[in-house]
Amino acid sequence: MNANIVFKHSLFFCLACCLYAANLCAQTLAVDEIAAVVGDKIVLISDIENQYNQIRANNITDDGTLRCQVLDQLLLDRMFQTQAEIDSVEVKEEEVEREIDNRLRYFLGLFGGDAAKFEAYYGKTMLEIKEEYREEVRGILLAQRMQSQILGNISVTPAEVKNYFDQLPKDSIPYYNAEIELLQLAIQPKMSRTQKDEVKQTLLQLKKRIEEEGEDFARLAALYSEDPGSAQQGGDLGWTNRGDFVPEFEGAAFKLKPGEMSEPIESKFGFHLIQLLERRGDKIHARHILIKPKVSEVELQQALTRLDSIRSAILTDTSLTFKKAVEKFSEDEDSKATGGLLYSPSGSSFFEMNEIDPTIYFTIDTLKEGQISKPVPFELRDGSKAYRIFYVQTRTKPHIANLKDDYNRIRSIVEENEKQRVMLKWMQRRIPKTYIHIDERYADCETLQKWQTGNKQ
Repeated sequence: MNANIVFKHSLFFCLACCLYAANLCAQTLAVDEIAAVVGDKIVLISDIENQYNQIRANNITDDGTLRCQVLDQLLLDRMFQTQAEIDSVEVKEEEVEREIDNRLRYFLGLFGGDAAKFEAYYGKTMLEIKEEYREEVRGILLAQRMQSQILGNISVTPAEVKNYFDQLPKDSIPYYNAEIELLQLAIQPKMSRTQKDEVKQTLLQLKKRIEEEGEDFARLAALYSEDPGSAQQGGDLGWTNRGDFVPEFEGAAFKLKPGEMSEPIESKFGFHLIQLLERRGDKIHARHILIKPKVSEVELQQALTRLDSIRSAILTDTSLTFKKAVEKFSEDEDSKATGGLLYSPSGSSFFEMNEIDPTIYFTIDTLKEGQISKPVPFELRDGSKAYRIFYVQTRTKPHIANLKDDYNRIRSIVEENEKQRVMLKWMQRRIPKTYIHIDERYADCETLQKWQTGNKQ
C-alpha cells in the first residue's frame, strides 16, 4: 500500500487530475473503459490515467508499478466510500462546495485569476466544472472521513519508536538534507465603514439600473461581479440546496420570491446582490453580483502595525508562545488549522531549502531556530492582501537520522507503519464480503493481489 505515500492529498489530486492533466488525457484516451469495480463503485481507465499523468507531471518517477499503485489507491477509496454508505457516514453539501471552491481558486491562480482564460483552456465554464466534479469530490470526502474513523485513534509509544530505530540496519537509516520547519501567523487588513458603504452604494446603483432602467442582471454580473466562479455565467449559481451557502447569503436568498432581489448582503466574501430565479422546496436557483471592498494603504498600514505589535508581544511575553499567538490572532484559516505549521507539496512539514518559495526564502534565510521574521506582505488564496510573520520551529544541517534530532519524524514513520498494519487488517475483513472485479490487464500487478484473495468474482 505504498501508494498512500503518493496520494497524501487525494482531494487535491482529484481536481488536479481532472483539470491540470485534462488536455493530455483527452489526447491519450479515445474511449473510456471500466478498470475495476468495488461493490457498486467503478474505477475507470481515465481515473487511473488522469492520476498517473498528474503524478508524473510532479516529477515522480515510474519504476513500472506506478499505475498499479494508482489503481490500488483508487480501489481503497472506493472501498472506503462503500463502507461509508453502509455506516451512514455523511458529508454536508457546504463541505463539498468549500473544497471545490478551494481547489478551483488554486487552479484559477495559475491563470492569474483570469476566469475567461481558465475556461477557454479547459473548454468548460466554472459552473460546469463545479457540477461535473461535485459527486467525485463528495466521494473522496466520504472516503477521507471513513479512513479517519478507521485510523483516527492510532498512536505509538516512545518505547516503540526507540525499538524501531534500534532495529534499523545501518545502511537503512535515513539521510536528511538541510531542512526547515516553519510556522506562520497572518493578519488581514480590516475594511473601514467608508469602504463598505461605497460597495453597498455601488450594488444599490446596480439594483436600481436593473429594476428601474431595465438593464440585464446577467450582463451587469459579467461586468462587475468579482466571483470568478459565476461572473462569466451572469452570476448564475445553479440549483443549490439549503446549507450550501454561508449563513448570511442563505438567510437572504431563501427569503426572496422568484424574480426578487435582495438588498446588499455582507458575508466573509464581500457584499452580494442576490436575485432568486426559482425555488423548489429546499432547493433554490439564484444568481448574484459579488463586490469586495478594496483595501487602502491606510488599512494595510494598520494591519502591518497590528502584526508588528503581536510580534513584539511574542518576543517579550514568555507566556505567549508563537503557537498560542497563532491560535489567538492569526487570520489565515488554512495555516491556523495546523497551528501555523506550513506543509510542503509532498505533505511533509519539513522543507528542503531549495523547495521554499523565493519570497519566503529571503525572509527566513538568516533566521536561526526559535527566531521570528519581520512582517512581510503576501496574498491569500482568494487574492486578498495580508501580512505574515514566520517562526523557525526546526532547522537542521545535513545529517544521518538520530533519535535526538529526528524523533518526531521517526515516530511518524512508526505511526505510518502501524496505520498500514491496521488498514491491511481492515481490508482483509472487508474484501471477502465485497464484490470486487479487476480487469485482466492489471493481472500482473503484485500490489493488487490482496484485492483478489478470498473474493468471489
